Amino acid sequence: MNNRIEPSYVRALRARPQAWRTALAAATGLGALALVLFVAVVPAGVALDRLLGVEPFDPNDPSITVGFWLAGNLLLAALIPVCGLAQWAIYRERPGTLSSVAGRFRWRVMALAATVVVPVWIVYTAVLHLIMPFGSLQLTTATIALALVAIVVVPLQSAGEEYLFRGLLFRAVGARFRRPGVSLAVSTVVTSLAFGAIHGSLDPWALTSYVFSGVCFALMTQRTGGLEAAVLVHAVNNTVLMVSMILADRLDDVSVVTGPVLVVPMVVMGLTTLGLWKLHSKPNPTRAVAS
Repeated sequence: MNNRIEPSYVRALRARPQAWRTALAAATGLGALALVLFVAVVPAGVALDRLLGVEPFDPNDPSITVGFWLAGNLLLAALIPVCGLAQWAIYRERPGTLSSVAGRFRWRVMALAATVVVPVWIVYTAVLHLIMPFGSLQLTTATIALALVAIVVVPLQSAGEEYLFRGLLFRAVGARFRRPGVSLAVSTVVTSLAFGAIHGSLDPWALTSYVFSGVCFALMTQRTGGLEAAVLVHAVNNTVLMVSMILADRLDDVSVVTGPVLVVPMVVMGLTTLGLWKLHSKPNPTRAVAS
């Protein structure tokens, strides 16, 4: 393990703090997200449905089809290279530095984070199935195959969102401020509110949950010096929920959960963040860990 202290993640682009760079990075990242959500996902979903031989997605019908779900995940995963290239074009920083201050995705940091995340999420999953039953298992060839696909593509979708919000946007906003504390605070607030907004829910419980998750992901990223921990937690959370829905054969019934029950995942997210915070001994930068 290399004990050299790396620069602060949120301030890594501070050498080029110009407002036009921040605005261009935000426009590029959010523009790519809008292109995915409002333009590309429907035709891509319809095409995949037809390829898979199922009834194509109908924009006038809220039911989610397999092709639409798969297209959405894969298109969001495409944000990873888009954000890396945007950082390189706008800030002249290598795409690899978006993953971490070490200039690469640090698999050992993710593995270390898993020692905190996995035990917490095992307990959380058990509690979740008690307080919010997903229905009886439907172990058919189709549901098992789709669950296996979800285990691959859902983490990629989660990573795509992290590279946009806690990667490109977090650093672009952070580059604007001289003082480290102000940089972290403003970047966390801005990106967390944006993260909540893009989920499209006006329900106070759901919106609070999304924004709180965004704050936790931002703190994980800054504390560890990279996106690995936030990607892991985001991916585990989304995968657990999606696989549960798929194995209950309820993919077409995905909806936003609301109400006090959302306090449970917020508590879990907070505890996970606290555990990861304590796992890393330095308050801002992290030690570079070889992958």
